[in-house]
Order: sequence, then C-alpha cells, then structure tokens
Amino acid sequence: MKRLHGMMSIALALLLAACAAGGPLVTPGTQRIGSELTIDAGMEWTRMAGYREQLWTIDGPQLNSLHLIPGVREREFVFLGDRQSKRRPDGAFYHRGMRPDELRDLIVDGMRATGAVNVVASNLRPADFGGREGLRFEMAMDNASGLKYRAMVAAFEHEKGLALALYYAPAEYYYPRDEAKVGAMLDTLRWK
Repeated sequence: MKRLHGMMSIALALLLAACAAGGPLVTPGTQRIGSELTIDAGMEWTRMAGYREQLWTIDGPQLNSLHLIPGVREREFVFLGDRQSKRRPDGAFYHRGMRPDELRDLIVDGMRATGAVNVVASNLRPADFGGREGLRFEMAMDNASGLKYRAMVAAFEHEKGLALALYYAPAEYYYPRDEAKVGAMLDTLRWK
C-alpha cells in the first residue's frame, strides 16, 4: 500500500512539475511510447515520460492514470524496477511464454505488491494487437484510504519482452466517464 501511495505521490509531483512547466500535451492521434510501441490517443492527456515508461493523466494521477510500458524484460518486476534473483525468487516477475491467465495473475500480484488491496480481476479475454496475440481484462481494487478504483489492462509479448498498458481511475465518476474512450485506445496498441 505504501508503495502504491508512494508511486502516486511521485507521479503527482511529476505532474505538478510538468504542468508548471507547460507540460507535454498528448493530442489525439498516433503517439509513440519508446522506440517501437504506439497507441492512438483518442483524447488529450498530460504526459510524464520516465526512463522506460510513460504516465498519462487527464485530471491528475490519483484521478486517472494510464501507465504505458513498452518492454518489461525477462525476470523483471511487472511494473519495472526490481529483478528476480536467488535472494528474491518469488514475486511478480515476468517470464517469456506465460499463459494469459498467468500474465493476468502476474499483473494482479504486481498491483498488490505496489499497495493495492482487494484486487479482483475479471473478463480475461484474448486480444489482437496488430497481429500480435495478447490479452485484455479489468480489475477492481482499493487504495490505502479505501477509495475504490477500477482498472483495465492490455498486454502482449514481443521480441524484447512484454508490452503493458494499465489504466485506473476511481470507480465512482472518473472510470465510467472515460472507460469507452480508453478501452478503444488500448485496442490500438501496436509494436512496430
């Protein structure tokens, strides 16, 4: 829980800094995430680019966040950072060739490791991302303060690892407001 709160605090600080500096605006159209992942943005976002991922938000990271990770590498924590080792053999570490249900469980476990509670996944289904087989599913979860969130996930494997997109927002207003547009955006993920 502390880690999710910490991630949200860092994201909020980055967002405020980006907004104060004019912030990089994502406009509707095809956007590149890293060198080879693309997505068609269906609406305007504020983008915070990290070393290996991007965080997009409309109203602020605690109200809606779209995390775009072009490549989770073999034996790496699903949301980047930690690596699997002999001292840390267990955890939400990605391995090439995982089944769709294993990838779903990996992402759910990753959310729990970052501090989300009461994480429940639903509607696991296959998805096609420009000829690459992948998966989509939804989640419900709470943060440390008890705020209820809903989330949607899209993921597929490619030559360099796992491409992952995770969108979450409070269940009461923000998620239903943008659910259809973000869902359509996730269907446009492509590896070039």
